[in-house]
Amino acid sequence: MQTVKIALTILVALLLQMLLSNYLGFFKYVDLALVMTVYFGLQRALLLGMLAGLVLGIGGDAVTSEIVGVGGFSKTLIGYLAALTSVKLSMENPLARLAAVAVASVVNTILHVGLHLMLEQPLVDASTYAGLGKTVGWRVLGDTGTAIVLFLILDRVFAEQTAARRMAIKKRFYE
Repeated sequence: MQTVKIALTILVALLLQMLLSNYLGFFKYVDLALVMTVYFGLQRALLLGMLAGLVLGIGGDAVTSEIVGVGGFSKTLIGYLAALTSVKLSMENPLARLAAVAVASVVNTILHVGLHLMLEQPLVDASTYAGLGKTVGWRVLGDTGTAIVLFLILDRVFAEQTAARRMAIKKRFYE
């Protein structure tokens, strides 16, 4: 049942990314696949973070007509790092979770631009350092703003998983 819920939320996120980016101009700075990858990475399961990142990354590449594999690689790496961080540190504080999204957004943007440069497909928005800084800033703002709302919704959808995670953290850090 849990796997079905995860698959449906991934599908909904990819569909929303495809639809909203066509109709809302500012949505080009929001990466729902990244926010979802960080959310699943913060569930304290390395494999879940990596697999969610892989599926969301490749699905996001297909939806946004990017080079297939660039998003898959960066989101798999970010899912792994988010899961590793949540295993080592308590990430239940909402501000810590938002900070994780902000850091992941910066890393994802830099990886994305770097991989495009390696493949000799430079991005127009990030062709200069000023453009890269602007892109990173807007993406961090868009991703963290979206994460505020999306994490509240996902915590309600995965309520039993959230409760189990909190108990595990209490046991590990406070007993």
